[in-house]
Amino acid sequence: MTVLHSLNRYRQQHLEQRDPSLWPAFTAITRDDVLVAGQSMTAMAREIGTPCTRVSESSARSRSAAAGERHSAVVVTTVEAVSVSADGEGFDLWVDAELDGCEPVESAFRLIGRRSRAQEALFVARPCQRYGDVQCVLPADIRAGDLVAFAITRPVALHDIRRRPAHPERLL
Repeated sequence: MTVLHSLNRYRQQHLEQRDPSLWPAFTAITRDDVLVAGQSMTAMAREIGTPCTRVSESSARSRSAAAGERHSAVVVTTVEAVSVSADGEGFDLWVDAELDGCEPVESAFRLIGRRSRAQEALFVARPCQRYGDVQCVLPADIRAGDLVAFAITRPVALHDIRRRPAHPERLL
């Protein structure tokens, strides 16, 4: 019962209300999109492909501003696969971005591009240097081809997050 309570609390705090400490300034969250300074992250990803990133000013009370960063960013990735974790107790979410090339804010992962009414589930986002470093809560019906947006504390160059065929986790 506590897991369900935690997921419902997560939904209220992060999915239905934008937490300004997680996202760049001028970010609006809708049920199926993230808008940064009025630009749709879904439209951007469909137009230029993924992974892609949008840099904006840090909001005044953000983690980025607290770390002395004037800018923060949103990254959009495409889900490549969803699999049951090796221990059989959770799910792995494989995306087309190299997560060790940026600093994802775990509680800021969002499904964009379509609405889902499915219950939330805990996922380990991959690939990442150490398994389990990036965990996120997303709808349980997430599937290959879906778009996922998340905030990062400090902007990164696109080449730092582009998919590398020789990433150690992809070779397993």
